[in-house]
Amino acid sequence: MPSQNDHLREAERLERQAEIADSAHARDALRRMAQTSRVTAAMVGLMEACAEDAPAAAC
Repeated sequence: MPSQNDHLREAERLERQAEIADSAHARDALRRMAQTSRVTAAMVGLMEACAEDAPAAAC
């Protein structure tokens, strides 16, 4: 499973791609994908924190 940092790096890569995209449609799609990667990074961070702080059955 990709780590939180992997998702954050992917979001940054997608944001850079959005800056140089040829069309508004492509820019919007890339920005949405970047936002999804950031949300996923937050969720992975929560799961990692839960795994560190609580027994496996509690998560």
